[in-house]
Amino acid sequence: MSKFDDRLDTILDAATELMARYGFYGTSLERISDKTGMSKQNLLYYVKNKKNLLTLIITERYDETPEFVEFIRRHTPGTVDYEGPAPLPAYYRLLARVNEKRPVFVQLFSMLNAETLEPSHPAHDYFVKRENKTLEWACQAAWQVPDGVDIRATMRVCDATMDGIQVQWLHNPQISLTSLWADCEERLFPSPVWDGYR
Repeated sequence: MSKFDDRLDTILDAATELMARYGFYGTSLERISDKTGMSKQNLLYYVKNKKNLLTLIITERYDETPEFVEFIRRHTPGTVDYEGPAPLPAYYRLLARVNEKRPVFVQLFSMLNAETLEPSHPAHDYFVKRENKTLEWACQAAWQVPDGVDIRATMRVCDATMDGIQVQWLHNPQISLTSLWADCEERLFPSPVWDGYR
C-alpha cells in the first residue's frame, strides 16, 4: 500500500468515527484534521472536499463490504467461482455477523439514513436510490426460496427489519445483533414454509 493510500485510510477512519457520532453537518474538516494530526490543507489534498469525503466513506467503505460482495459473487450465475443458489436467510445472517463486528459503520449508516431525509443533504439522492440499487445488485444472485415467494418483496422487508434492529442494537449493545436477527428470522422465514430453505 502506498503512502497516499495509508494517509487516505487514516482520514477515512477518522471521518467515519466522527460522522457516526456527530453526523455529516456536525463533523467539520477542522475536527477531522485534529483527529488525524494533519493540517486542513493536507487533508484537502487527499479528499478534495467534505462532500467527496462522504462519498468515499459510503461507496468504498460501507457499500463495498468484501464479505457481502464475495457472497453475492459466489452465488451469481456466470461467475467463475459460481457455487450455485444460496438460501436467502444465510445472506442476512452473514449481514448480521459482519455488522456486529463494525458498530461504527452501523452507527454511521443509521445517522446518515436519518440525516438524508433532508433533501439538501449531499447524500440525499444517493440514499433515495440506494435501496433499489442494492436490491438490483443482490437480485443478480440465484436464491433458494420456497415456491411462490417474491424475492424482491421479501428482501425489502428483510432490509427494513435489519435497519430497525440495528438501531435497537446500537441503543442496547449488550444484546448481540445476531441474536436480535435470529428472533426476527423465525418470523420472516417461518416453518413449515421455509423448512429446507435456510
